[in-house]
Amino acid sequence: MRYLSQRLLQFSIVFFIVTFGVMVLMRLGLNAPGDPARTMLGGTVSQEMIDQISKQYHLNSNLIVQYWYWLKGIVWSQDFGYSVQQNISVATYMRPKILVTFFLGIYALTWGLIIAVPIAVYQAYKRDSNFDKAGNFFSFFFISVPALVFSPFIIYVFVMKLGWFPRIGEKIYPWDNFGEHFRNFFLPVVVLSLPTAAVFVRLLRADMIATLQSDFITLARAKGVSPQRTLWSHALRNSLFSVLTSVGVQIGSLVGGALVVEQYFNMKGMGFLLISTILSKDLFVVQSLSAILVASVVFANLGIDLLYTVIDPRIRHARALV
Repeated sequence: MRYLSQRLLQFSIVFFIVTFGVMVLMRLGLNAPGDPARTMLGGTVSQEMIDQISKQYHLNSNLIVQYWYWLKGIVWSQDFGYSVQQNISVATYMRPKILVTFFLGIYALTWGLIIAVPIAVYQAYKRDSNFDKAGNFFSFFFISVPALVFSPFIIYVFVMKLGWFPRIGEKIYPWDNFGEHFRNFFLPVVVLSLPTAAVFVRLLRADMIATLQSDFITLARAKGVSPQRTLWSHALRNSLFSVLTSVGVQIGSLVGGALVVEQYFNMKGMGFLLISTILSKDLFVVQSLSAILVASVVFANLGIDLLYTVIDPRIRHARALV
């Protein structure tokens, strides 16, 4: 409980620094630094409307007061503010975009792990074999090729030549039509998941090789434990820490990769929305997106830290003594 409290305190500090910093930077980047309401509404709007928006969202107050009312609205009433440019609440405006990026990220991480774990385990078991060398080559290849290059190649092969998948990925949700959802999300997920899997393969292979040289693995083999159980029960469990840590890091990286993928496949998710609202100076949308991204990364890493204690009980006992 004490460890959880410490991590929640760290989250609160990071959340404040990032979201308040974004608010300050957005204010500094406005064309009219002292009048954010005018920038949000546009230069041709009436002064009466500017005064109304300034009063409603406390935009004439200092930055601390503005931040307090914005945070209070999120915590107490799930009110992220209002996108004046879109004439819609921020929550309603963001919801479909968040779902697109959520599906892309979850699918990419899931398939990245599904692909990486068996490949990395077998590479470590057959170290320096032809399979290991081929795995190393493809890992370096997919790590090195950016989504900016990989996306048009995938589109050319599977869309233009074979015609198996649509060029434009419509936001069809799985509860509406799972088959069409699969067809629309398959290629973007491939572009995101293969580089992610390559990173996981490199990390897990290195840890598995080190683990297989440990004394407890030698002891398990001496006791007659089968190679399959040695690999999948003993060695893999003690080699997952780097991969789990990388999962937390990859969540942030996937947002950047998703921006490129969303552009190529016309899937307007969080990456697309973040760039467009920064350029249009839609203040509350940018602040809210930053808050969601920070919360997602921090809570994902918190969950991963808690998984450490499940994988290795020694960590749980050590934290209990702190």
